[in-house]
Parts: sequence; structure tokens; C-alpha cells
Amino acid sequence: MESPIFIVGCERSGNTLLRLILNQSPVLYIPSESGFLDQLRKQQELYGDFTELHQRWFFIRDLQTNKATSKTHSFPIFKLTLEEAEVAIAETAPTNYSGAAFALFQAATRKQGKQYWGDKTPRYIFDIPWLAEAFPQAKFIHIIRDGRDVASSLIKAGWVNNFVKAAYYWQKKVEAGISARKILEKRRYYEFNYEQLVMYPEETVKDLCNWLRLEYVPSMLQQNKNATNYIPGVHWHLHEMLAKPIDPSRAYAWKQQLFSRQVADFESVAGELLKELGYEVTGVKVPFYLRTTRSLMEKLKSNLKSNAPKILRQLGIN
Repeated sequence: MESPIFIVGCERSGNTLLRLILNQSPVLYIPSESGFLDQLRKQQELYGDFTELHQRWFFIRDLQTNKATSKTHSFPIFKLTLEEAEVAIAETAPTNYSGAAFALFQAATRKQGKQYWGDKTPRYIFDIPWLAEAFPQAKFIHIIRDGRDVASSLIKAGWVNNFVKAAYYWQKKVEAGISARKILEKRRYYEFNYEQLVMYPEETVKDLCNWLRLEYVPSMLQQNKNATNYIPGVHWHLHEMLAKPIDPSRAYAWKQQLFSRQVADFESVAGELLKELGYEVTGVKVPFYLRTTRSLMEKLKSNLKSNAPKILRQLGIN
């Protein structure tokens, strides 16, 4: 296979499950979410060519303080000491920002006794064009899950508070991946559905490994046995299902779990994209009385917002 690979997509779509599966490979290492490639590139000019000690330490310092997720930082994902990280970059210098990042990933991979590295940071779905240029050999795996199941999971996780917002959230990320599909060569972009993975895991993983030129090993489908070793404890509550074997009932769970109004809310926003992706669309509509009520509430909020200064002046508050 070629290195690296990036697993991207909307959160709660099976990205972590796929990461655990591929981490069972004897040659591939995918650490926890890095979350810095898109953030620190904004200041890459400050790092120069990494030939000077202070340049390398500035980069490492920023990795230590950069939020990979809401509860983790970027540097610990490498499981390197400060000295090991500095040496890895120094041996690559002179290099650019992506070269320094590559050096850290590669050093982390070798420390794990493996050869190739990957990254599973779902939000990089928006950065595929830049990543493809920065890492010319990189491949991108976009996993897509039925948005109604994603919406339910996003709400349970507390990331959004209703199905309309969840639909916009899912649609924006999936469309970003589809846009990348249109500009990348087929050898660099692979797209498949979560439902395929949980319903036909062996066939699906074998196909993916074939595309990656990665040897398939049966232990890939026993990823649950050491799931806790790969997931930060602070995020375990979001991934408890991964301690269990792959469960085909996770596909299309929305059919048993969601109310028709919730499905209607989601489909009112993202129904066309669901259809484009080959998912069943129920066609259920948001009740007229509810649409009317929501419209009135939006107008009321808009009026209050635009007239707030005037109202406050009249009340003598401003």
C-alpha cells in the first residue's frame, strides 16, 4: 500500500469502527484524531524550514496546546517523547509543514513496529484538496452512513439539538466529500457505506484492502477485542458499542427508533441527497400546523432581533 491514508466523513458514521479494523493490520498504524493539520497550517510560515531548534520546538509546543478534539490535544496521539519528536523532525529538515507532520506520524508508526500511517479526523473532509496536494501519495476513504441514523447519534452525543440542524450538519460534510470525489483520481478516493460494512463486513473490508493494496487479515474483524487500547478514555462513552462484535442491526436503525416527525424533519432538508446516495426516502412531510408554527416563530425571533435596540431604548436600558 501507499502511505498515508485519511479516513474522513461526517462524525458518527463509522469512522472509528473503520479505524479499529484497519489498525489490526500488522503494517498500518492509525492513531487517535490528530486535529492539527488544518489548524496549524495557518501559521506554517512561522516554522520556517525546521532546520533551527527553536522552529521545531515552536511546532511541538503548538501540538501540545492544539485541541485535537474537545477533550484531547494533538501531541499525545504520537506517543512520542519530546526528544523523540524533535529528533524525528530534525532528521527530515530542511522540510515544510507537511513534511514535519509526516515525520512525526512516521516516527510514531515505527515506534509501534509498523510501516505505514493513517489519520482518522472526520472534519478533514473539508480539507481534502489541500491534503491531497500536501501529501501527494495520500489516499482518502470517505465512509457514508444513512443521515437519519447519524442525526439520531449526533443528538444523543449532544452535538446538535434537533433533526433539522443535524440534517444540515450531515449534508454539508457528505457534500464536501462528494466534491472531492469529483476532482481526485479513483486511485486516491474510495467511498462506501457504513451499512455495507456492518451487514457484509468481510466482503467490504476485503474490497477496501484490495483498493489500498493492503493485505487482509481475519483479525481485522475482531477489532472489538482491543478497542479500549485505541480510544481515549475521555471519549469512551461515545464508542461503547465498539467493544462488541460488528452488529448488522446498526444499519437503518432509524426505521425502528425514530418518530415520523423526526424523519420528516431530516428529509425536509437532506431528502434529495439521501436519494442521490441510493438511500430509501420515506417522503413523509412535516405537518402543516408545525411548519406554520415554526415559520411564525422564526419571523418573531427575526423581528425581535432586528428591533432589539429600539425596544431597549424605549425601556431605558440602552
